[in-house]
Amino acid sequence: MSDQNYPTAPLSRRLAALTYDALVLIALYIMLGGLLVTAVSKIIGSEEFVRLSPAMSMSVMFTICFLYYSHSWRRGGQTIGMKAWGLKLLNDNKKGTGIQLSQCMLRTGVGFFSLLFMGLGFWWMLFDKQQRSWHDIASLTRMVYIPKNMK
Repeated sequence: MSDQNYPTAPLSRRLAALTYDALVLIALYIMLGGLLVTAVSKIIGSEEFVRLSPAMSMSVMFTICFLYYSHSWRRGGQTIGMKAWGLKLLNDNKKGTGIQLSQCMLRTGVGFFSLLFMGLGFWWMLFDKQQRSWHDIASLTRMVYIPKNMK
């Protein structure tokens, strides 16, 4: 069965996958943030660890999110959380091709704002006839659910 024929992923599975991925991202942020703080402290010769400003922390967090998601989506269309919940991201623009870097950029950026506005970008899929979230619409992608018995 072609990936395009699978049903659109329901909101509950998307949110569950997002929760799994959040745990991975927290671990990455702790590790890479710790390395960054240590490196900056050593470079400037400070005896104490340097504190990152809120803007710098958000920039580091967004960069880690972008790199994690874009790497996962471009390698196989799935993050760790998406694999656990049977989800896959497809390129809705060019059937049968992988996710492009530009789509990853749009999807990550719009996904950030989808969450920022109390998750409105995710809830939008409940009203959209094709069950698309804001980041699906913006990046011309589609999230599908692949049941275990159909793999």
